[in-house]
Amino acid sequence: MKLCPLIVLAVACVMAPAASANSYTWDFATTPNASLGSTTHTYTVGGINITATGSTNLYYKVGGGEETGLGLACCDTDHEINPRQSIVLNLSALFSKNVTSLTLMLGSIQSGEFGTVCDAFAKCMTFNSSSDFKPVSILALYSDMKAHNNGQLTVTGGPGDVLINQLQVTTSAVPEPGSMLLMGSGLLAMAGIARRKLRV
Repeated sequence: MKLCPLIVLAVACVMAPAASANSYTWDFATTPNASLGSTTHTYTVGGINITATGSTNLYYKVGGGEETGLGLACCDTDHEINPRQSIVLNLSALFSKNVTSLTLMLGSIQSGEFGTVCDAFAKCMTFNSSSDFKPVSILALYSDMKAHNNGQLTVTGGPGDVLINQLQVTTSAVPEPGSMLLMGSGLLAMAGIARRKLRV
């Protein structure tokens, strides 16, 4: 009889899913120096859709290094996100995932320039030249977006202009309630055995 709780615990440990991590990367420039001819484009990685919407037609710029990313076809030959222009990324497809890490990489930020990244509720982050072409965590911003159930993330050029290069997400599995209940039952049984042994 004393072995029964141990068996329950062993079964629970086997059946509970491992907290495996999955990583997804969206690269926003895949065709060299070309307009998409549209203000909206959907990027799909691992079955997750991220939609980009520009204030004018979207443009893939591939200029090497930090000059690579998603910009706008209007209004100069630079094809980047200029001041008062923006690209909105819709991240709402991530809300069903257990996101543990979320980074955004902007490029073409020269000294004295910056880009602004905001949710729909005026919570913003600033990317300056020290974060040029580097992954920067936007997890706190994403948490605010998820709390308000609005996935819109707006990237705007400040003084100078910017490009959106990459978005990277790490998710972990959430154990199913049934597996958690089974594991909990096994742990309670173990606690009962320990208490009984202490009384003896």
